[in-house]
This record gives sequence, C-alpha cells and structure tokens, in this order.
Amino acid sequence: MTKNKISYLLAAFLTFIAFQSLTSCNGNSDTNEKDLAVFNAYSILKDTTATLVNDSVSPTCRLHLEMVFSKADSLKGVNQELLTSGIITPDYFSIGTPPTTMAEAIDSFIRRYVEEYKRDYKSLYYIDKENPKSYDINYNVITSVKQGRAGVVIYTSEATYNSGAKHDTKTLIARNIDVGSKKILKLEDVIVEGANKFISELIVKTLCDEYDKENLEGLQDLSIFKGITPYPSQNFMLEKDNIVFIYNSDEIATHDIGRIIVKIDYSDINKYLKKRE
Repeated sequence: MTKNKISYLLAAFLTFIAFQSLTSCNGNSDTNEKDLAVFNAYSILKDTTATLVNDSVSPTCRLHLEMVFSKADSLKGVNQELLTSGIITPDYFSIGTPPTTMAEAIDSFIRRYVEEYKRDYKSLYYIDKENPKSYDINYNVITSVKQGRAGVVIYTSEATYNSGAKHDTKTLIARNIDVGSKKILKLEDVIVEGANKFISELIVKTLCDEYDKENLEGLQDLSIFKGITPYPSQNFMLEKDNIVFIYNSDEIATHDIGRIIVKIDYSDINKYLKKRE
C-alpha cells in the first residue's frame, strides 16, 4: 500500500470518526428540536392598564402578560394542566372549569385581577388620597419553554410584582412537560419513594459548599432552613444533566438571601431516579 493511499485512508477514517461524533451530538440536538417542535409553542401577549377610580390622579394597575402555550392538538390537555398548576397567581383556575381557549383564560384572568384590585383598594384609597402611589400595582408575568432532558420540555413562569412596597417580589415557577405521556411531571414521578431524606441531605451539602458552611447549623445561621426541615422543592427543572430545585425568596430563608437555586447532577442520585418508561 502506498504512502499516499495510507494517508488517504487515515484521513477518511478520521473524517468518519468526526462525523460520527457530530452526529451523536446532533442526535441530542435533533431530539431537543423534536421535543420543542412537538410542543409547538405560541405566545399570547397582553398589556392592560386599569385605573382605580375615575380621576386624573388615580392609582393604576398595570399588567403585562407573555404567556406561552402549545398549539399541538395532542397537548391541549397540557395547556389546561398548566393553567391549573399555578404558573400564574392568583390561582384562579385550579377550582372549577377553566375557559376553553387559552386566550379566553388570559382575558378571564385579567378581568378578575382588575376586579379584585378595585374591590380591595378603592375604599382604602378614598381615605388615604395623600398617598396615591401606595395603591399602584405593577404585575409582569413572562413565560417561556426550553429543552430539558430528553423527552421533557421545561416551562418557566417568571413573575415580578410591585405594589409600592420597598422591594419587588419575584417568583420563578417551573413545570416539566413529558411530551411522550403528555402530562406535567411531579417530583414523585421522578424520584423513588423514600428518597427525600437522601435528596434533602444532598441539597444541604450543596448549599454548604456554596455558602462555605460546615453543616446545616451553619446554614441556619444565615437563616437558610432555619426552623424548617430541609426538603426537595416541588418547584424544579429536569435539565439535561441535572435536576434543579428552586426556592423563591422568603421560602426557606429571609428576603435578603434572595432566590436559592440548587443543582444536583443525575449521576449523584441515579439510584433514586425512577426508571423511565
């Protein structure tokens, strides 16, 4: 075999290996794109400004909603389930039958929110007109979808609320949509029964590493899990390589600590993960 032929075959072999590697990577990408394509997202954007009373200096309620839903006929049930799962608060949809279409649902939410704003604040404003800004409300909700682990689309809802208080209230809510089973996964769908204690210990260890503390008592000195038994949050994301537990401000610590995010690699809890069907 000539030297040139050997060089040619070696080059061809290396090209094949590179192609296989790329194909493997793209295999994940293709799967990811397929999951999001199955979800087939569309957005409903609503901006509403409502005055509390009919005068020129009236306080206002401003709502900005960017809501993502699925256009897929097969996932209509998931749309309804998202509404009743608390992705937007107040949770008007968990009791009773939600509206038929998502557009109707959002209009219904806005209408009820404004009605309650006027009901709750109007009488207070009339006896406290010197402080109209105290009765302003700004409420923004922005939702989005992204790829999670294979077969899962992660739905997130980021809400910011301000009512004239000293600081905004920000809340992140996540839901994990199994596009195969067409349902939202709960933690008990992912973690085997009885594993919460081990997962909680791993969460504490991860937080100790992050905040440079020796143990739970050290975290409690920072107000984290003070007076609260550690637990894995039901608010979580099934990302590609890890599970992410979300604890919003004031949930497991004082407000100054802010939102706490804990990432745990699947490899660290593999034996506690339920086998996927």
